[in-house]
Amino acid sequence: MSCLLWSLALATLLGAVPAEVETISSERLSGELVEFNDQGLTLKIGNETRVLPAAQVLEIRRAVPQIPLPPGPRIELVDGTRLSGKELTIARDRATLTLPSGVSVPLTANRFASIRLGESSPTLDDAWKSLLQRERKNDLLVVRKDDVLDFVPGVAGSLGEKVVFLVDGEELPIAREKVYGIIYRQRNTPPAKVVCQVSLATGDLLQATAVSLAGGECQVRLAGNVELKFPVDEVAGLDFSAGRVKYLSQLEPREKKLVPLFDLARDVERDRSALGSPLALGGQTYTRGLGLFPQTRLRYRVAGEYSRFRALAGIDDAAPRLKTTALLRISGDGRALFEGEFAPGEAPRPIDLDLTGVREFEILVDFGSDQLNIGDFLDLADAKLTK
Repeated sequence: MSCLLWSLALATLLGAVPAEVETISSERLSGELVEFNDQGLTLKIGNETRVLPAAQVLEIRRAVPQIPLPPGPRIELVDGTRLSGKELTIARDRATLTLPSGVSVPLTANRFASIRLGESSPTLDDAWKSLLQRERKNDLLVVRKDDVLDFVPGVAGSLGEKVVFLVDGEELPIAREKVYGIIYRQRNTPPAKVVCQVSLATGDLLQATAVSLAGGECQVRLAGNVELKFPVDEVAGLDFSAGRVKYLSQLEPREKKLVPLFDLARDVERDRSALGSPLALGGQTYTRGLGLFPQTRLRYRVAGEYSRFRALAGIDDAAPRLKTTALLRISGDGRALFEGEFAPGEAPRPIDLDLTGVREFEILVDFGSDQLNIGDFLDLADAKLTK
C-alpha cells in the first residue's frame, strides 16, 4: 500500500460519509469513514471507533447516486479501464478525451482497446460484446444498420470530424456519424501494476497505478502516466484486491468432476447459489462465491502463490429446511485442511486455512452422513485466495 499516494485524511475529503469497508480477512464493517492514510483506516461505528491497518483494507464502498452520462464516446483501454467523455480526437498516436466536466485528458492511442461512438441498447450491447470477443489481427471499423453491427477490417488512423481508416492500402475518410465504433487489433502491451480499481458513479472503471485524495478531489494515475481528477462525490468504490486476492469464481479449476442427478446435468455456479439465486447465508447476500451441489470435486493449481484461503460456508438460505446435510472437505497437496458437515438453517461457518507452500488445492462437496441428496445446496460465499 505504500506505493499509493494517500496524503490527507478522508475526514476532510469525504466529510465522514457512510461507507462499507471489507477487510482482507472477510470482515465487513459499516459506519462513517473518518480517516484513511498510508498508516490505516479509522471508521466510526455508532459510538465505537475502529482503526484498521492499511494493509488489511480490501475494499471501500460508498452508496452514491448514479450519474447519467450525456451522449459521447466511450473508450476502453487494454488494461480494462473504461472512460466516457464528451469529445474524442486522435492524431497519429496522440488522443485527447474531453471529460463530461470539460477537462481535456491526453491519452496514448496505442493503449486503446476500443472506442464506441454510437448509442447503447441491450441488443447493440450484445452485438458489441460479441465483436470484442472475436480474435482479430486487424483493427475493425464498426458500422450500424438498425440493430445489426457489421465491420470492415483494416488499420485505424486519425479521428476528428472524419474517421480515417486504411483498407487494402487505400485511405478512406469516413464521416464520423456513420461510424459506430472502432475495435483495435489485439496488442501485446506490457501490463502495468494496478494497485487500486476505482469505480465511479458514472459507471466508469479506472485501473489505477496510483491514487491520491486531496482537497475534495480524487487523483488517479493510469498506465502511461495519465493523470485524471474527479470530485470525491463521484467515487463509488476503491478496490485494493488487485494482485493480492483471487476469488475462486474468477479461477478455472484444473480439474472439475460432478456427478449428475439422474439424467440432469449439473455445474458449479459462479457468484450465485446452486439454485441460481444470489448467494445468501445467515440473512446476508454475497456477490462473490461458488454454489455447489453434492458430489462435486474441484482441483485448483495454486503453485504456492497464496498464503490463505478464506470463505463463509453453509447451506444456502433458499434451500428447503429439511433434515439433510452436506459434507465439505478441503485439502492441500493431499493433506486434509478442513472437514465438516452443514445442515439447512444452521449458522454459516467462517473458514480460514493456511495455504503456505500449497501447490494444489482441492474442494470436495458430498452427501453428509444421512446420504440424502435433498436440499443440500452448499455455498462458499466470498471464497478467496490471498497472498
